[in-house]
Amino acid sequence: MLLENLSYVEVEGYLSEKDIILIPVGSVEQHSPYGLIGTDFITAEEIAKEIGKRMDILVAPTIPYGMSQHHMAFPGTITLSPETFISFIKDIVNSLLSHGFKKIVFINGHGGNINPVNTAFEQLKYEGKPGIFRIISWFLLPEVQEVEKTLFGEENGFHATPSEVSITKYFRPEAFKTKPSNKKENEKINTYWPLNKEEFKKAYPDGRMSSSPWLATQKYGKLIFEEAVKVIEEEIRKIMKTDPIL
Repeated sequence: MLLENLSYVEVEGYLSEKDIILIPVGSVEQHSPYGLIGTDFITAEEIAKEIGKRMDILVAPTIPYGMSQHHMAFPGTITLSPETFISFIKDIVNSLLSHGFKKIVFINGHGGNINPVNTAFEQLKYEGKPGIFRIISWFLLPEVQEVEKTLFGEENGFHATPSEVSITKYFRPEAFKTKPSNKKENEKINTYWPLNKEEFKKAYPDGRMSSSPWLATQKYGKLIFEEAVKVIEEEIRKIMKTDPIL
């Protein structure tokens, strides 16, 4: 059920039966020496694809780039400005609305995307656009956080977490052959937010935010992935049962 693999005729057939589409969205940003730069879009993409397969729902191509300006002091990070990202999301939603999609759900893997995506939704509604627009961030789901707490306790932290690194280890184990696994000091930092790139690098020199990514394993990744898929699938079923007003 990947949009990229269909013809427009097949999309027309899909729209005669369903009006929902999932869009994975993440970021291209550092995840410490232990994690992959593509972590956020890899996790969102794999979760969205699995839900699409299980529920026979169309999945749009992944949006890899997000709002990651605070990570720009680390090489390899690529960011969109908040203004650009908001406009980008609006253009995507407007395109899908024009074809008859009425339920547009972003499966999100990056915290920095939440505010601009919701702002895009608010602006679309201000402009009178009909439909149900949602962003579901898998890492904020209480059920997922409960699994993380059981596995990692307070060591999960807030960025470059063993949770997200575990999921990427599950799907891309080969990529971790060159990554370190040694334990380091894990400090709790009290700072403000938002931060610019220099402030972030000073507060978090190796890119971790109170996290212990060396605890990540493929086994844990499978557990966390399956919990995220299960919970989001339940939420999608609720959305599918909701009729848009217009």
